[in-house]
Amino acid sequence: MTTSTGPILAVRIHAGFNAGAFVAGLLALNDLTAGMAGAYLRTLFPEVDCGLTLKRRDVRGISGWSAAILTPPEHAHRHPADILDVYRKSRLSDNALLLADRVWQELVHAEAKVHGMPESEVHFHEVGRMANILAIGLSAELLTKMEPARIAVSPIPVNEGEVKCAHGLVPYPAPAMFAMLEGVAVRSSSGVGELVTPTGLAVLKGFGGEFGPWPEMKIERAEQVYVEGRVFDGAPNGTRFAIGSPLPVITE
Repeated sequence: MTTSTGPILAVRIHAGFNAGAFVAGLLALNDLTAGMAGAYLRTLFPEVDCGLTLKRRDVRGISGWSAAILTPPEHAHRHPADILDVYRKSRLSDNALLLADRVWQELVHAEAKVHGMPESEVHFHEVGRMANILAIGLSAELLTKMEPARIAVSPIPVNEGEVKCAHGLVPYPAPAMFAMLEGVAVRSSSGVGELVTPTGLAVLKGFGGEFGPWPEMKIERAEQVYVEGRVFDGAPNGTRFAIGSPLPVITE
C-alpha cells in the first residue's frame, strides 16, 4: 500500500492463516456483521452464487472471529485468465482489481517455478477455487477503502511437518509456499499442521506486507481471528489483527 498518511495494519500470525482469515480480520476491524459483509460480497460479485459467514469462535477458551466464503461445490481447475475474467465481470474498483491481480501473480510465479513451466501454462487446482477468488477480491476492496500506509506482518511460522495436497504428501511449507518465501522473514514453530497456506502467504505478499517485528504504533482496535474449522496443536492458535496510528516522532 502506498498511502503515507493512512493507518498501520498489523497482522501477527501464530498458527492458522489463509485468505479466509485475512477476510475475517478486515471485517472484524471494520465492525461489519455477517449480513452486511455477505450483502457487500454479493454486490461486488453479482454474477456469482455466493455467501459469507462471520461468527464468534472459541479456541481453548479464547474468543475470536472466523469467516468463510460460501460457494457451490466445484472441482476447481482454472487458469489465471479465468480468474481475471471473474474480476473483470465484478464491481471491484480499479485499485482493488490491481491489488487482487498482484496476489494471483505471486501464485503464478510460484507455481511456474515449482513445476518448471512457463507462467503462461500455469493452472490452479484447489488454490483456484471460487471461494479463494472471492476472498481475495473482497479483501482487496476492503483494503482499498481502509488505505493503510503499511501492513506489518509477523515472521511466518514454519515447522518440519507434512501437507497433503493434489501432489500427494509433501513437506510443509508446501512447494508453492516454499517458492514464495524468498525475502520473507520466518520463525520456527512447534505447531502441528499447515500453519499458513500458500494462498495466505500470497495475500500478504501481493498486498505489500512487510515482514518483521511489531511496528511502533498506537493500537486503536485489536481482534483475534481463527481459521474456520481448524485447531492447531503445539502452538498458540490464531492470528492477531490490529490497526492504529504511527507513534509520533519526538525531536529534542
